[in-house]
Amino acid sequence: MKRTILASLALFVVVVAPLLLAGCGTSPHSKYYVLNAVKAQETAAQVTTAPQNAFIAVGPVQIPDYLDRPQIVTRTARNELEINEFERWGGSLKEDVDRVLVENLTALLASDGVAIVSWKRRVPGAHRLSVEVNRFDAVTGGSVLLKATWTVSSPDGAKALLVRGSTVSQPLNDKGYSAVVAAMSQTLGSLSQEIATGIKSLLAAEKLKTPPGRPAGPVKKD
Repeated sequence: MKRTILASLALFVVVVAPLLLAGCGTSPHSKYYVLNAVKAQETAAQVTTAPQNAFIAVGPVQIPDYLDRPQIVTRTARNELEINEFERWGGSLKEDVDRVLVENLTALLASDGVAIVSWKRRVPGAHRLSVEVNRFDAVTGGSVLLKATWTVSSPDGAKALLVRGSTVSQPLNDKGYSAVVAAMSQTLGSLSQEIATGIKSLLAAEKLKTPPGRPAGPVKKD
């Protein structure tokens, strides 16, 4: 009788116990996020005016090394970084920021004939908008902070026509990473508005330098 009980216990340990332990050690499923462009109705009242037939090539976008990873990075109140293995970007954060800026600026400026494209398309005659993100993360239980320096260069890339620094913050409306990503999208929307206003002023100033119907440069006399 004792041998039968011992044999049954041994069978349990060999066969059943490992299965129970494996079940207890199952990792949680990862979640994936993407940034969203601002909605059309949110930009309708913010559309700026700018000269027609202008092209703006957006990129490259640079982000800090600590953000250039699949995991979403947040900060604690003590300025420590938290990297969550199961809360991840659906792709490259750098490319996501590039995409959203193109979509946002298109919504803000396209109605006035300003075409926004990715810098990878190499459109001749397009001004170049480059963005260097210095910080773009959330403080747990606080807000998202976006600090960036952006530059609009001449079409040949030889001259920086406009250099600005922007700092935008957005309170977190809820807990969790969905709220973090939503707030990050909103800060990008605010940054896009600042950039659109700068582009408008720059292109308007350039248009004033060239009288309507007359090409830029010296005029030859007969």
